[in-house]
Amino acid sequence: MIQEIPIAQLDPRQVKQLEAAEAAIQSNLSYTLEVYSSILKQSLGCIELRKKLRALQIKSIQGSTKGLNNLLGKVTAVPFMFGGKGEKDPEGTLIKAEGLIEKNPGSVLAHEMLADAATHLEMKETVVFAYETIRKIHPTNIKNLKQLGNAYLEFGNTEKAIETGNSILKINPTDGDAVELMKRASVAVAMNKGKWEESEDFRSQLKDESEAQALEQQSKSITDSKGLEDLIRQSYEKVEQEPSNLNNYRQLSEYYHRYGDLENSIAWIQEARKQEAGQGDVSLEEKERQLTLEYFDNSIEEWEKLLITKPEDEETINSRDNAIAQKKLYEKNQLESLVQRYPNDYGYRYELGINLFDNADYDNCLSHFQLAQRNAKVRLDAILYLGRAYSRKNFYDLAIEQFSILKNEIQIMDDRKKDAIYELGCCFELMGEQDKAIEEFKVVYSADISFRDVADKINAFYSRNK
Repeated sequence: MIQEIPIAQLDPRQVKQLEAAEAAIQSNLSYTLEVYSSILKQSLGCIELRKKLRALQIKSIQGSTKGLNNLLGKVTAVPFMFGGKGEKDPEGTLIKAEGLIEKNPGSVLAHEMLADAATHLEMKETVVFAYETIRKIHPTNIKNLKQLGNAYLEFGNTEKAIETGNSILKINPTDGDAVELMKRASVAVAMNKGKWEESEDFRSQLKDESEAQALEQQSKSITDSKGLEDLIRQSYEKVEQEPSNLNNYRQLSEYYHRYGDLENSIAWIQEARKQEAGQGDVSLEEKERQLTLEYFDNSIEEWEKLLITKPEDEETINSRDNAIAQKKLYEKNQLESLVQRYPNDYGYRYELGINLFDNADYDNCLSHFQLAQRNAKVRLDAILYLGRAYSRKNFYDLAIEQFSILKNEIQIMDDRKKDAIYELGCCFELMGEQDKAIEEFKVVYSADISFRDVADKINAFYSRNK
């Protein structure tokens, strides 16, 4: 274990060296970097020095386009090759990580090494700092955000843990790990809240009470039109003042969304994506996609409401069908583009597979469902759709294999298991194996008599045998 200390606790001679090096930043940056790096190697626990060094290292490569691209272009698609080494020789790994960072401050792998080593040395603040640095390099890396959230929680910064969980959900709204992180952070807040409020310096912990109240008010769900219009005006002013700050665009889009103006909500996300910082932001791209799909859904819903009053009106029927077709085409084009750019994101493959299946393109959806099984969160659903696609192609033996996997693997009789067993029965029925088919239908019937037309199938079977 290495104790984390501020610069003030270093040897006085080292402090003087650092002061001299800091004074030379403008005139001789390489000298400053050399001194900082040398002293950090002697005092690995000096977190304050590590932060100063890192800021200068990143600054040093931002002078050229090549350097900046190197910083921002590094992603964590490569596996963490150094896993386990931190446990065997954490101090050595820490030194090696700093050496790699010195050569390439934009190396995500090197910062992961640093976090791994610091974890085994119980340097909690250093772990947080390593993951924070990766976030600056690659803001939408969900794997890193989860590690950062857990590091915040371990360090005791529950507010940051919840904030990080929210950041993950903005990228992937269905991420269960993010929800779990926020739950654990909320529990920690609840456990500590009483003690914090009772302390004498409770009010002093708020830098500005009026500012805190304003932020609290802003975070509340404002549903009245007047309140939202005020917030829209304020956010628009912020966009004008800080046109490069993407958060202002996101906030403006969110307020328009609450206001019910999806067109403007989408337009402001599109505007954010035009900014230099937003051009490679995957979360903005995903947000635009979700908002556009919502726009299509609203349009379809409006046409369907109109059809209730005019069920035979051909123009309304054509408009509804056209809206559905446009949504499917948009979704297909977007998902194909996402799969092409992120071939290892199996969640996108699953979504594309469903889109192709719904359009009866059974040949092309098969490979996506096969690969989507690598994503644990959609694995079972991907198997179900894979079986359905085989069945629609009349490949009943292959379909039976998939449905049998689900029948045996899913322990509770939920809708997914009932679906699989029902489809299994249908495959046997279409193959002319009536006895096997009815046995599967009986299983579903025993669990849920109202499931699809299973009651009709069972009644027909017993009627024939009377």
